Amino acid sequence: MKDGYWLVGFQYELSGHLYSLGRIPRCKSAMLKHLKEGDKVLVAGVGHGTEAIEASRLGADVTAVDLSETMLKHFRKRITKEKPPKEIRIIHDDIFNVRDTGQYDMVISNFFLNVFSETRVREVANHLGTLVRPGGYLVVGEFVLPEQGWRGIVQTINWYIAISIYSSTTEAVFHPVWDYPGLVKGAGCTIEHIEYFDILGVNLYWSILGRKIG
Repeated sequence: MKDGYWLVGFQYELSGHLYSLGRIPRCKSAMLKHLKEGDKVLVAGVGHGTEAIEASRLGADVTAVDLSETMLKHFRKRITKEKPPKEIRIIHDDIFNVRDTGQYDMVISNFFLNVFSETRVREVANHLGTLVRPGGYLVVGEFVLPEQGWRGIVQTINWYIAISIYSSTTEAVFHPVWDYPGLVKGAGCTIEHIEYFDILGVNLYWSILGRKIG
């Protein structure tokens, strides 16, 4: 099983924190406030597991999926160190091999969809949507779709710096910012809320909360 993050996985969480001045970690956890104790949560592309551990602390039953053994190695170390109160189920596999249709109260995809090509990202988003129970949530945290004007220029530069680094060091595909609200809607959800994370008044990241249509 190919590991696209073997070279840079060790610093993934730290670099995201520093690059975004702490906004990316906040974005990852933003929609956990909608969880209830006992909810079933799946985190796709869990990485180092910020939101997975926090969801466990909130009483959720968490399943974490990642194709990268490098990422999961660091996630396991974090679990050992932070000792979340509920055991987290870890799946080392492609997300398409997770076929728990309609089983999750919340499926979280944070900074995961941005690694895929235009055709593939739709397929992945649609598959994630199938895992959400009717009335449950699909959460996508990502780089914002650029606006018009000077803010859009800053947003575009912010994205292209990041994707230039990761497309050259991982298997992430180089591409423009995808329409993530559109992908959430395409996965069978209505947009209930979007929370933005800015630096100096420019929105750079957003967490999108979609509710699965019954």
